[in-house]
Amino acid sequence: MNRFFLVLVAFFSSFTLEAWSQKIHIVTRNIEPFSFEQNGRRVGYAMDLWQEVAREAGMDYDVQVVGTAQEMVDALTNRTADAAVGALSVTSKREEIMDFSQPFYESGLQIVTSGKTASIADTIFQLVGNLLNWKLVGAFTLLIVVMLVISHLVWLYEHKVNEEMWPKSYRHGLWESFWWTISTLLVGGADNKGPVGVGGRIIAIIWMLLSIVLVSLLTASFTTTLTVNTLKGDISGPGDLPGRDVATITGSTAANWLTNHGANPKPYATLTECLTALKRKEVAAVVYDAPLVQYAVSKDGDDKLQLVEPAFDRQNYAIGLQQDSPLRERINRALLALSESGANTDLQKKWFGTASE
Repeated sequence: MNRFFLVLVAFFSSFTLEAWSQKIHIVTRNIEPFSFEQNGRRVGYAMDLWQEVAREAGMDYDVQVVGTAQEMVDALTNRTADAAVGALSVTSKREEIMDFSQPFYESGLQIVTSGKTASIADTIFQLVGNLLNWKLVGAFTLLIVVMLVISHLVWLYEHKVNEEMWPKSYRHGLWESFWWTISTLLVGGADNKGPVGVGGRIIAIIWMLLSIVLVSLLTASFTTTLTVNTLKGDISGPGDLPGRDVATITGSTAANWLTNHGANPKPYATLTECLTALKRKEVAAVVYDAPLVQYAVSKDGDDKLQLVEPAFDRQNYAIGLQQDSPLRERINRALLALSESGANTDLQKKWFGTASE
């Protein structure tokens, strides 16, 4: 009986050891700088981190490369892979059908737009367009009306006592009065011309004081309009995306976000294709994971590509696992150990120059 018990224990122990040490099947995709091929080796921040996790947890593994994040998720739900390593966002929808390790990188979505080098003519047209907005046009219209009222009042009082400077002829008199009004507004007065009557001087005092206020308001309005409209691009944040054609990656969380927020997502296989479509003006913007677009724009080197700050819809990257995976606890312990030792921070500095916040 004791011998049978010992044999049974030995059998299950060997089975457990074999299951514990079996090769882990990893699925990933080409997405710089998290996972990509370089000099015949699979490298990147996520792959380097996984190598450290596997070493810490004593796991052997092989790697399969697929095309999209959705294919990584499908490999886990179909149980053809044990873990998915790369830039895989943790979402509630994915959590329903699979498990995740603890997060190892904080991400979010970011917008890329394309500026252009403006010619002199384009700059002039832009300035004119900035000035011809309803607020400024309305302010100028109101100013002209006020100036005409002041001109009429000054002429009404002055032509009776100062016909030399304010002729009795309505057309000529009003023209002279308007010249004085606009000169007072712009330079504080008109040479060799000024009201001499009591009524005219009272109106002049009121207009001079009012001119100080109007000049200040007009200067502030001009400065604000030219500065804001010149610096503000066509798309300055997520609120400008609804109704626009926006490039993103097929099956990504960015594509879902764009659909849910009224934009028109145009799916592409890679970020390079997205940026090319943006340069060709086939789309109004590119939206994808912040660290990936930052890396892609930096690598592209086109100074016309502009990142719209800040990132939005904050998310986390984690290692994807099968539902109720027995690997989860081992991987989490390894990730915690790497975080405590500073290895994770060192890897972030290696690939991004700084650690994620």
